[in-house]
Amino acid sequence: MMRSDKVLSLFWFLLAILLMEESWRLGAGGLRKPGSGLFPLLIGMLLLIVSFLLFLQTRSHATADKEGWEKVRVRNILLCISSLYAYILVLEWLGFIASTFFLILFLLKAIEHKGWRLAVTTALLTAAVSYAFFGIALHAALPRGILGI
Repeated sequence: MMRSDKVLSLFWFLLAILLMEESWRLGAGGLRKPGSGLFPLLIGMLLLIVSFLLFLQTRSHATADKEGWEKVRVRNILLCISSLYAYILVLEWLGFIASTFFLILFLLKAIEHKGWRLAVTTALLTAAVSYAFFGIALHAALPRGILGI
């Protein structure tokens, strides 16, 4: 088992527990009337599951530490961070739906090198489902932007 993956999975596991504990203090509420801690609680649960799966995966694979780092592309990491920063900057001006569409489109084209049809379809679906969940189901106040959408 790789020691660094073991330590990393333990770190994420403990962070997930801390996140769930703090979000519970905020008040999770319910699905019909969500509290401010519901979303962080769900993210904490997801992180807990993923960290546990990472731990199990490290037990089943005997690979070298170097192998994992060779696959990391610094360019992709910088593009991802830059695009998220740009998303924050244009969110109010362009609006939630358009900003989300362009973010997903950029990530799929620049980082994943997907075809236009798949990238546009995925970006449209992501923006629509995100709006339906946050804007309609949870009644979150999302920025409308200059286009008013």
